[in-house]
Amino acid sequence: MLHQHVMEFFDNIEYQTGPFQNSFFGPDFIDIVNRHPRIVKKPLKDIYNVLSRLNQPSRSALIQQIKDSNKVKEICEGSIQPVRLDRNVSGTKKIFRDFFIKLYNQVLDGDAFREKYNTTLRNHFNDFRQKNEETTICPTCGIGELKMKEAKTRDQYDHYLPKALYPFSSVNFENLVLSCKECNSTDVKGDNDTIAVSTGRFFYPFDSNHSKLIFEYSIDTDNIDCRKIEWTISITSPDAKVDEIQSWRDIYDIDDRYKGFVAGRIEKWYRWYWEYINDSDFAHLSEADIKLTCLKALKLDEKLELSFIRKPALDGFLKDSVLSRAQIEAKYYSD
Repeated sequence: MLHQHVMEFFDNIEYQTGPFQNSFFGPDFIDIVNRHPRIVKKPLKDIYNVLSRLNQPSRSALIQQIKDSNKVKEICEGSIQPVRLDRNVSGTKKIFRDFFIKLYNQVLDGDAFREKYNTTLRNHFNDFRQKNEETTICPTCGIGELKMKEAKTRDQYDHYLPKALYPFSSVNFENLVLSCKECNSTDVKGDNDTIAVSTGRFFYPFDSNHSKLIFEYSIDTDNIDCRKIEWTISITSPDAKVDEIQSWRDIYDIDDRYKGFVAGRIEKWYRWYWEYINDSDFAHLSEADIKLTCLKALKLDEKLELSFIRKPALDGFLKDSVLSRAQIEAKYYSD
């Protein structure tokens, strides 16, 4: 609603040339505006005064830039380039930037909005998690765990287009994606320029037709210490979204994170596999049937969205590793 209110304000002032009026704000927005005279009303009045001095084509073009910067799907497809306003901008651009950033930081979850609409970001998080309760791992990386609505704290809202660089979409929920803490950290994405890092095309976060990615792990250099194995990761999709996959890998440092994730767990995973296929309870089954049952269990983990890395990593480990497997198996015999 806040995003809608602000966009309606710009619609209302596009062709206005007279004095600034409260009627430029919608009837629901005015209550919030009056509660935030310095954060909302003053900067919008300053913005209006600047726009009213421009000729009509220039004014309409600037407002269209704001609207285009909120067409997240088209931006992800590479057909629209949003306006970039970093912390070094000055003058009118700084007024725009500061206003939109404060909308998120101070207004979206502030008292005025909470009281007007009887909701909070926590309420939104709870509703979202309830409707997507089967999603338990971070939809951005697939490694981190998502919090459930019963948790004391909520997950972060990641600005897919960082608000520090693309502030026009700061309160647009098409640009707000729940993610794990690591994905949104300064060590991974943070305020890095999503567009500059990408190929120019990247996944639209709310694509309901998104095809499942296909992962294959292979070993470049085996090592007796499985933590020192050198891995290669292949990621493809049925709809051949090569650019989108590469952007995702670059934006979220996927390759290094996945390799580190596997390196720290592959021995434990292989121990689980070894104990599974050598379990005395399965002695009546053939080796092939035991392995099939084991792989079925791993596929069930994927289906339940508990893990989608373990199976392809184990597949690669079983196929390519000799040294590490021998070292792990030797420990069982020595014990």
